[in-house]
Amino acid sequence: MHILRKYKWIIYILLLSFAGGFLRFYNLNWGNPFYFHPDERNIASSLIQMNFPNQMNPHFFAYGSLPIYLIYFTAYGINFFQKSQPFFEQTIIISRFYSALLSIFLIPSIYFIGTQLVNKKVGIISATFCALSVGLIQFAHFGTFEIWLTFLGVWLFYFSLDLLKKIKLSNIVTVGAIFGLLMATKISSFPILIIPVVAIFSNLLFNIKKQKKVVAKFQILSINLLKIFLLFLIALIVYIITSPYVFLDSKSFLSSMQYESSVALGTLPVFYTGEFFNSIPIIFQLTKIYPFLINPILTIIFIPSFTYLLILYLKKRNPIYLLLIAFFLLLFIPQAFLFAKWTRYIVPTLPFTYLILAIFLARFINKKLLSVVIFINMVFTLSYFVTVFVKEDTRIQASLWAKENISYDSSILSEVYDLGIVPFNQYLSNINLFNFYDLDQVSDTKSELTSALSKSSYIILPSQRILKTRLLNKNKFPTGNTFYEKLLAGKLGYLKIYETPCGIFCKITYFGDPIFSLEQTVNVFDRPSVFIFQKNNH
Repeated sequence: MHILRKYKWIIYILLLSFAGGFLRFYNLNWGNPFYFHPDERNIASSLIQMNFPNQMNPHFFAYGSLPIYLIYFTAYGINFFQKSQPFFEQTIIISRFYSALLSIFLIPSIYFIGTQLVNKKVGIISATFCALSVGLIQFAHFGTFEIWLTFLGVWLFYFSLDLLKKIKLSNIVTVGAIFGLLMATKISSFPILIIPVVAIFSNLLFNIKKQKKVVAKFQILSINLLKIFLLFLIALIVYIITSPYVFLDSKSFLSSMQYESSVALGTLPVFYTGEFFNSIPIIFQLTKIYPFLINPILTIIFIPSFTYLLILYLKKRNPIYLLLIAFFLLLFIPQAFLFAKWTRYIVPTLPFTYLILAIFLARFINKKLLSVVIFINMVFTLSYFVTVFVKEDTRIQASLWAKENISYDSSILSEVYDLGIVPFNQYLSNINLFNFYDLDQVSDTKSELTSALSKSSYIILPSQRILKTRLLNKNKFPTGNTFYEKLLAGKLGYLKIYETPCGIFCKITYFGDPIFSLEQTVNVFDRPSVFIFQKNNH
């Protein structure tokens, strides 16, 4: 019993990690054999065209090369004795495995950092939130690299804290290496370099103040500038080693960066950013993203929590608090003000959000109220888990319904650019894809749609993505808005005969409305709403 009391919190964190592991690894192969997530498919396509040692150019730079190479060599090692190359489905599962594993590691990491940052209570609260995080559970099931960024960001923060205390060569090397890996995961991580540099300068100013002689001050300044240069150099070396084709195929890399930045800034109109018209930075994240990722209660509590941390820093001038505030803001503010405000951009902020919440709750909330907050958190977590991963994929559900209720050779009209139609191909032989996105951009599209509607017995919308965008932006898409309003109202001669059901857990997860309540990528990849309409011949 004495041993149990002594190690009770370690046991709690281990149990929490096991519970978090179950939530993250359960149904890790969701969506198979179709694998609907477009970014996962792009990563997998990049991986299967590589062939060690002859062809190692990923030809894909929207994400960094580090995870791509690690996933490739993991698959290569598994297949080594069979002498076969990595294949599509295998690379997706391995990429999801790494996301889930790193998401689990975040739980003890946040406990350790919270304990070092403030105290054990903060560590325990933040680790509990981390284990139950809807956002971290969701992205653990995606073979994209947001969890990689989150995990590396957390440890960059921790070792930057060490730089505040003492600038040792080992810390410089560690921070430089982690930062290099962060950039090799996504080049947009570059602004975070401000944090370790600020930590070094904070330490530098403290040491200079203690010196009375000018020569001694100059020596300290020179040494620390050399350390900053060394940090840059190590980061660059790690980046070059892990991302060689950024330099060997610089034309493709720069072209990809130009495209990605144009989409993010809104200077290049693309079909999948339509929901961000008229969105207000910060307000959008607080109302459309954080309530899903961390739940509405924690979103509300976060505002006074962040305010409290600011006041705490201003009172005590503790550089540790400043570093936490700065790290969160550096991750949050640039993404908040981009035109494209996807949910995935906010995921790396989650551990820091939980630390800020834990500092506030540990100070002001008693055990009973804290238990209520954690219980509410559990309700939202389990609701999401059951809705998305316990139940069958909504697109597969809809295709099975279509198999039983629609004739094999019926004429079907559906939309292009959405992989959700793929499961229907095995049950319906006459599916025609139409570019509904061009209704307001291309002059001939409207007449083509009229012709297509006259020939179609059914319309299948495999997700709510275009539906939501057109219904919410009447001025921007007047033709599309009119079409979808009439379609839903039954004024185009079609009646809705199927809509993805949304039970109690679904309503909790998406606040009563899975289509309009939240930013669309919250559920468009793993749990979209499918609509089927039938022509009314009477």
